[in-house]
Amino acid sequence: MKLSEVISRIEKRIPKSWAEPWDNPGLAAGAPGAEVSRIALSLDATPETVAAAASLSCGLLVTHHPLIFHPLKSVVNDDYVGRTLFSAIRQEVAVYAAHTNWDSSPEGVNFVLASLLGVEKAKPLVPADSGAWGMGAAGELPSAVRLAELSDLLHERWRLSNFTIYGGDRMIRSVALGGGACQEFWREALASGADCFITADLSYHYRQEALDAGLALVSADHGEMERASLPALRAVIEAETGLPVTLIEEKTAPFEHGRI
Repeated sequence: MKLSEVISRIEKRIPKSWAEPWDNPGLAAGAPGAEVSRIALSLDATPETVAAAASLSCGLLVTHHPLIFHPLKSVVNDDYVGRTLFSAIRQEVAVYAAHTNWDSSPEGVNFVLASLLGVEKAKPLVPADSGAWGMGAAGELPSAVRLAELSDLLHERWRLSNFTIYGGDRMIRSVALGGGACQEFWREALASGADCFITADLSYHYRQEALDAGLALVSADHGEMERASLPALRAVIEAETGLPVTLIEEKTAPFEHGRI
């Protein structure tokens, strides 16, 4: 199947129109007319994931995070983006990203995270105007748990190796979450009635404001949180293209294990 047709089928299910205005999903490198018979999937495009894709004879590497976020003035092989582009072009591996359009998908990051956690009657934290789900998710756990018990669930079901919890030994029934960096949605989490808000890349001032407002918080690793959705993305791509998709193993967190 030609690369252009593969992309068309993926975007039938995960339209680029669902992406945030600042985002850059889609094809970063590759020949639209090239033949693709196998696909690799990873969180990020790196020289290592490109090499892994090439070793598996995959003509396409689909990632969650776009390789190119900002306009490029040059492509040189002494930085991360340049090395990855050189590697992809040299090994004839196309690189394509489904980022915030996958975040916003009714089958995407936030829906998957809520489902894995067992959230009931989940709804988007920030609903989309289009046919997408929106950003984040909110709902209730099947039963109230202590905050420490919630952290155990996150470790088990999202396979998080390190995260930080704030809020003391309180009971949690209603939760809100934002896959990846969604700290700015803490007010929406509070308005949803959540007892706890779970997101990544939580900065000091947002954390203090949310805690002062009465929310318990969990700050997770960005990559690990989003990686939990990749098996679902693999299933979508396989269903739409009929091609085999291999999920590449990556080290997404800086620590093997650690919880506070």
